[in-house]
Amino acid sequence: MGLSMRRWLLENLVPLVVAPLYYLYSLTWRLRITGDTDSLRRFIHSKKREAVVFAHWHGDELVLLPFYSYRRLAVLSSLSKDGTIMAKILKILGYEVFRGSSSRGGARALLSLIQKVKEGSQASLAVDGPKGPIYEVKPGIIELAMRSRKPIVVCRVFAKNVWYIPRAWNKSYVPKPFSKVEVYFSAPLSELPPALPRTKQEREEVVATAAALVKKELSRPSS
Repeated sequence: MGLSMRRWLLENLVPLVVAPLYYLYSLTWRLRITGDTDSLRRFIHSKKREAVVFAHWHGDELVLLPFYSYRRLAVLSSLSKDGTIMAKILKILGYEVFRGSSSRGGARALLSLIQKVKEGSQASLAVDGPKGPIYEVKPGIIELAMRSRKPIVVCRVFAKNVWYIPRAWNKSYVPKPFSKVEVYFSAPLSELPPALPRTKQEREEVVATAAALVKKELSRPSS
């Protein structure tokens, strides 16, 4: 079997198998949704969920992947070969995927994501992705919120009984079957200005302040 055929199988058959099996596996977790009452009402439980930008650590993505499924959540996926597989898995699970990363196509993908959120969609972004440094908030999440004029809500995952992915830079993990998993949502962060900053210095100050607040919320311990 040639390399092109193996690649085709990876990019087309693997997502068809992995996506439904992983979703079914996630149903074994004993899930508890906690957090700010207003956020849960407006962005999670309501049938007409309001537009919002969810912020999370990259390492929590394997838990959030099935949690957010079939909600038409707007997300980014890289243009790498692995990103192609992940994008197809995401689409099978009901996500709206925009392709791009910090090194290729990122600006175009972010602009598409901004427009989607402006139109009323919810979006989710790993704030320390796509390649780290781990637990360092990048400016993309702040730009997305500022330009879409939608609030940021921080999402945290707490799970103790897990398998860690070997050598993963983001310390990603998968909860074991029947593990207790808590998904926590913060109150909407209110540190963004009512209008876009006019100068580069103002913008950098706003981004730095908001990024520090996002990191603080993401670093809170479990309740």
